[in-house]
Amino acid sequence: MTVEEAYQAYFPRIREKCRRMMQNTGDAEDVAQETFVRLWQAGLQDAPPRRVVGWVYRTSTRLAIDRMRRRRAAAEFSCEETLLRLATAVPLEREVAQREALARLVGQLPADELEAVFLHRLDRLTQPELAEVLQISERTVRRLLSRFEERLEKLREGVA
Repeated sequence: MTVEEAYQAYFPRIREKCRRMMQNTGDAEDVAQETFVRLWQAGLQDAPPRRVVGWVYRTSTRLAIDRMRRRRAAAEFSCEETLLRLATAVPLEREVAQREALARLVGQLPADELEAVFLHRLDRLTQPELAEVLQISERTVRRLLSRFEERLEKLREGVA
């Protein structure tokens, strides 16, 4: 599969996946393009299509996670802005607390767990597909997803 064939077949899908992950169309476009630049640089032109697809999903997910972490580290609300938001609506206070707790959780997750969760929840990959894309066993996939569910449940208990 050539890079051009992979681009034509998968770019829209990868861009949409990244948009759902990042909630930012411009960043998603950048990450999707970077993924295919790296595909070209990796020299996988003669690789089987399944290997290329797995590589593209893995790479785009990792690039998106890296960008989200950098963006989160760079973006901080001013104290005044946060206080104003909290003062204007009580339900907003709970939403802000939930978002902050979720952002902390995402920032603390090991990269392999975060990658598995994104591919499973956003891309709807099954556990066998995850195992193939991530090049790990199905048992490891189940363990990663189970760990995340446990962390998420603790988060829900703490914020509720």
